[in-house]
This record gives sequence, structure tokens and C-alpha cells, in this order.
Amino acid sequence: MVDRTLDADVIILGGGPAGSGLATLLAKDGRRVLILEKDIHPRHHVGEALTPSTTVVFDKLGFLETMEAEGFARKAGVGWTAPKSPAGKFFAVRTSDFPLPGAPRPYSFNVERSALDALLLKHAHLSGARVLQGVNARRVLFENDRAVGVRASITDGWERDLRASVVVDATGRRCLLANQLGLRKRDPDFNQFSLYSWFRNVGPVPEGYEDFLFLHFLGRERAWGWQIPLRNGVFSIGVITDKRDFRRSGRSYGEFFEELVGSSRSFNHVMKGAEQIKPWWVEGDYSYTTNQFAGKGWLLVGDAFRFVDPIFSSGVDVALYSALFAHEALTKMWNGQTEEEAFDAYQSRVGEGVEVWYQLTDLSYRMPLLFTLFIVSRKYRAQLVRVLQGNPYLPETQAKAKEIIEQMWTFYDKTARRDNSVLRPSALGPQPAA
Repeated sequence: MVDRTLDADVIILGGGPAGSGLATLLAKDGRRVLILEKDIHPRHHVGEALTPSTTVVFDKLGFLETMEAEGFARKAGVGWTAPKSPAGKFFAVRTSDFPLPGAPRPYSFNVERSALDALLLKHAHLSGARVLQGVNARRVLFENDRAVGVRASITDGWERDLRASVVVDATGRRCLLANQLGLRKRDPDFNQFSLYSWFRNVGPVPEGYEDFLFLHFLGRERAWGWQIPLRNGVFSIGVITDKRDFRRSGRSYGEFFEELVGSSRSFNHVMKGAEQIKPWWVEGDYSYTTNQFAGKGWLLVGDAFRFVDPIFSSGVDVALYSALFAHEALTKMWNGQTEEEAFDAYQSRVGEGVEVWYQLTDLSYRMPLLFTLFIVSRKYRAQLVRVLQGNPYLPETQAKAKEIIEQMWTFYDKTARRDNSVLRPSALGPQPAA
């Protein structure tokens, strides 16, 4: 029975992939859904590379054909280089060599997030969700410890309380509800700093690998760069390192970027004639988690509950699958399961899946050369590639992921901690001064 005293069955705060994805699924079920988005789309966002697993959810949303029609760059695989290797020498994995079970395409996509997010929000609207852009959710309203709505405002001073049975925070790294409830915690082990822009005339790209994303390791701990081909000859190029490296350098953004690019022969080679066409974008202090991401009348989805370093392009994977499982939890609740049981199951499934991404990221920073060793091994190659393709939330995929993570930690404990091991991070090159 519809409660007409409510403004919606579900109010979703934020219209990124997590919010738009969940709204689409709910609206297709006939639920009354309201999205409050503080920005006016399109708006810039980082996270252009997508894992193969995302095509599964895009297909469920009825959105995959839109992506194809828009002509987003197809991502056929990933290559990576070592800092001291000759220019043009790299390791690579082609997605179609190890197709993801159930995936509707043998490839994934690289996207301009401003375009993708705007299209997803429009798709949610066309699916039946109400969308209000330029409306800022100021805080979630609670009565008797239960979320009952949200206080919203627009720039001219208009303010109103909106009410719903469930409030879903999809505000991304703003973490509106997690901050309101004191649940958000910065990750003590990751203090990363990201600097990136768009470029033309990047290359040459090795023949046959034009549609590959390339990662360039940069000869210092926790430092790497990305090279992502987008549409129309444009590349997203960025570097990530420990924030303290930039603070100590005393350099401008451009100078620091050139210094890091120059530490890799391959990266330096492809950037020699590159032309920057956008201003610098800077991200920092972006790794965090929350103690809880489901409660009475509320759920957190996507970056609103946790953000892991982007080395494996896990952001949209987390956004879409948390939306998918939030929809599942809400449906079970409306079909008779208690809210507590449904929401606890959601938190457990999504939380354990994101922890897989975190463990993989931690391992990659502790010993980047180990990933190369496992990837080229006949014993581990297929298993590791399938884990990196995404969706570590289902019991079977999660079990395989945990198995190979355990094997990698065992190898690390036996080998990489030795002072003379070439797998230790410092073996990549000189380290910055303490």
C-alpha cells in the first residue's frame, strides 16, 4: 500500500552511478523514487576506466546499448610497465583471453565520466525516477533513531523537508550521512595524492594495443601513472603518489607531474609530444572507510561508504554492485523479510567484496612486481585476471579472490621481506628522502 504522506518510497542522495543505478532498478519495479543531486549534470568526475564486470550491471539496467551507441572507447585489456624497462617493453593482459562468466561483452569501456554520469541520470529519469538537480541534501532527518527523510535546499534559500520510507546516501566522497553520524574514518595506510589532466598526441601506442589502458610504475613506493584512451584521440593521463612526496618537492603541479613521468622510460616516451588540453585536476586524502553502512531506514552505496585507491579501477564496480545489492535488500524487505536481516545481509556482502579490492590494492603497493610474477605464471594467471575483472561480491568469486590473495600474502611473507629481494618496493628504484 502506498503511503501518500511520503514524498517517495526511497529518497536517493546523489545522482552518480550508484544513485542512478539504484533509482533505475527501483523505478522499473514501480517504486516511487526521488533523486536529489546537488550539481547540474554534466559535471567532472575522475574514474574513467571501467572493469569488465560493470557491463553485467549496465545490461541489467537496460543501459548497455546506450553506451555502445555513444561510442565510448572500448577497453580490450591492460598493460603495465616497469620504470627501468626500455621504452615500449611491457606486460599485458587481454580481457577476451579470460572472458568473465556471464558478461555480455568481451571488453569493457573507458568513459568520460561527465558524459557517462549524465546519461545514467537521464536513464534513471526515463525509467520513472524523479530527478531534482541543483538541490543540496543538507542533512538526513531522524525520528526515534530511524531515518525518515532529508532536509534539502537550493541556492536561492528555498529549504524543505522531504520524507521517505528509506533514505539512501549516494553522495560519493562527500559521505553526507557517514559524516553526519561520525562513521567515516580516513585510511591510515593510504595518504595518496593524485594529479591528472587530458592530453592529445600521446604515443606512440604499440600496434595492436591501441585500446589498452596502460599503468606505469614510477620507481618509488606507492607511485604509479595511468594512460587511458578516451574518444576522439584524447587520453586521460595522471600520476598517483604519497601526498608527502608532493609537499616535499616544492614544485608546481606541472613540474611535479613531469618529474614523475620522467622516472619511467616508457611513460616519458609516450608523453614527449603530448599536448595538455584541460587544467590540472587534483585529488587527495581520498581513501577511507565507514564503521557501518546500513541502519534503520538508511543505506550507503558506492563511495558514500568506502573508497579504495583507484589502481584497479574499482570505483564504478563498487558503485554499480552496491546499487544492485541495495535493490535486492530493499526488495526482500518489501516482500516480508525484516529490514534488519535484509540490510545486514547487504552490508556483509558488499563490505566483504570491497575488502577484496582493498587487499588487492594493499598487495599491489607492497610488492608491485609480485603481480607481474603471478600474472605471467601459468598456475595463477587465469585466476588473478578473473579476480581483477571485478564483482568480488558473490560467494564463488569472493572465495577465488580470497584464495589467491592468501597465496600472494604467503609468497610475500616468505620472499619479499628479505632485504635482498627484488620484489620489495624499493627494488623499483631510488626512494624519496624521509
